[in-house]
Amino acid sequence: MPDSLDELIGQLYETRRTDWKAAKLQLRNWLERRCGDALGDGDSARLVIHKGRIKDPARALDKLRRKIADHEIDAPRSFEQAEEAIPDLVGVKVLAKSTRDQTLLWERLRDLPPDGPDSIHRLDRDKNYVEKPKRSGYRAVHATYEVPIAGGRGVLVELQIKTRLQDAWSELTHEDLYKPGAAMNPSTFHSSVARTMANLLAEVDRLADDLATELAASVEGGLSDDDAPSTTTAPSALDRSEPETSQPITVRVRATGPRYALAVDDDGRQGLIPARRVRELASAGEGLIDVNDHVLVGDELTVEVSDTESGLFYLPVKLAR
Repeated sequence: MPDSLDELIGQLYETRRTDWKAAKLQLRNWLERRCGDALGDGDSARLVIHKGRIKDPARALDKLRRKIADHEIDAPRSFEQAEEAIPDLVGVKVLAKSTRDQTLLWERLRDLPPDGPDSIHRLDRDKNYVEKPKRSGYRAVHATYEVPIAGGRGVLVELQIKTRLQDAWSELTHEDLYKPGAAMNPSTFHSSVARTMANLLAEVDRLADDLATELAASVEGGLSDDDAPSTTTAPSALDRSEPETSQPITVRVRATGPRYALAVDDDGRQGLIPARRVRELASAGEGLIDVNDHVLVGDELTVEVSDTESGLFYLPVKLAR
């Protein structure tokens, strides 16, 4: 075995770096499937998996020395002991658009049944810094996974699930400069400002959740019950819960997505094509659909115009295909 910690870490990286890279990629691919399951037909951009990282050897050595000095561990005598002492040597990060999506993914991962003996599985080391933020204001969900390696020892990989604003907080406050064992100690002023920023960004996350919920309802449903016209005749399936509309006009589709399409008329006015109307015209039954499977950029559609308090809606009479 190596005579010093420096040599131990150096040889550990030489012998295990290939396995670490393989484990990082394996967990990312596994997470792609789990994120897809969580979102269903939703916009995949709501959960973005970053490529991950392997901790710099110098930082790993510093962390190991600090743990020994603080009597958290005994000096490791093997590669296995050194690797177990630094379970975040390998890390993968998922950024969520909102705390709603952060919670959605975490609950799905947390509630997964145990996999087989040769599969990826979560260790009982979860840290939910969203429910109980650190004193610094740091918020994220951490979990540790053991990833199997063919013909070798499994690799521990730390997963961090953050909102984009929670991740930005780390950058804005230069959090790495103030972690335990880092070069600087936070002043009272820095700590106060960092916590205040974290709380403000948490409030923005909450507002973003409210906005996303409202927009999702508008995009999927298109029109609220408050917009429904008063009528003594039974409306058709397409007209139910929709107000009176103008004479049909022709619009051109300029953007589409899984949950929406946007079109523009000859006067340059932009309107939303509701997912509900597309689903009905496509005879797709109940449930979610991918609007961009039925409406493409450049399509010219004959639509009825509905200008409501919620916005301008273009209701296609029929689809282009």
